[in-house]
Amino acid sequence: MTDMNKEINGLDNALKHALRRQDAPEDFTQGVMARVAVQNSAPKSARDSWLLFTQPFVRWAALAAIAAAMILGVHVYTVRRERAQGEAAKQRLMLALRVAGSKLQLAKAKVNEMNMNQNKARQVKE
Repeated sequence: MTDMNKEINGLDNALKHALRRQDAPEDFTQGVMARVAVQNSAPKSARDSWLLFTQPFVRWAALAAIAAAMILGVHVYTVRRERAQGEAAKQRLMLALRVAGSKLQLAKAKVNEMNMNQNKARQVKE
């Protein structure tokens, strides 16, 4: 055998010895049941609810939920701001159209008045 095979066999034997099956101690069951009874009888404190956040998955899930809520909030704010800007632009456009319409009405009235004056002047010459 080569040195590498000897090392692998030695490591394999060490793992087999370390991971060999062992019987539980005689008082193991009583010890577990005593701990369960103590935990069930003790009143739950508010601090116990925070123990849930010691799990990495729960922390990441909470962080993802907070990030999603923030992104959604920013999106809603942006949509509302854009809608308000659009409404303000619409109001300005409507005002500009009313002003332009009234100016056109004045110009039309002036043109009609000038045409009437020219027609009267022609009739007088004839």
